[in-house]
Amino acid sequence: MAVRKQDRLRQKLAQEAARIIVSEGVHDYQKAKCKARERLHALQGVALPSNVEIESAIRSFARTFLPDHEGILRSLRCTALTVMNWLTPYHPYLTGPVLEGTAGAETPISLHVSCDCPEEVLAVLQRRGLVVRLADRHFRQNRHYTCLPVLVFAYREHEIDITVFSLRQQHQPPKSKTHHRSAQRINGKALASLLGQARS
Repeated sequence: MAVRKQDRLRQKLAQEAARIIVSEGVHDYQKAKCKARERLHALQGVALPSNVEIESAIRSFARTFLPDHEGILRSLRCTALTVMNWLTPYHPYLTGPVLEGTAGAETPISLHVSCDCPEEVLAVLQRRGLVVRLADRHFRQNRHYTCLPVLVFAYREHEIDITVFSLRQQHQPPKSKTHHRSAQRINGKALASLLGQARS
């Protein structure tokens, strides 16, 4: 009986974390779990749901409470493809929630490109009249963490972040934040095919 009660609590925590991620734009799963635990007044020792459980809850939440979720995803993916086409020489990939189908309207579009000189990518964006903010992000590749430059800007009312990998790193995708494997990502050709399938 206690096990069943714990399972129900885990499910409630996953549902609340999903709502926080989609509705409040919190993109860190661990932070969303902690917020959910606080709001549901769950004890510190209670087992939190896994990232996989939260992903499943996000999809369920989107289907139930966001009737235009498919339209939102399509808009995000179309915007991603446009930007990827600008950056074809730098081998762009789409990754993260926009690819996985768990993105909400406020979710940033995450792209990866490969270039030994991030200023080249920055120049391409600036020639489009975009105001770009420079940041950095830590990724886990193989067994090590590395700090990579990130270019952040807004386009078509969507926030976009582009992580710049070196040419040597381009075939070493970082570890997924939600699974114990390499992050899922696709190139522009695969994304165009995905959009074509969604339309048919």
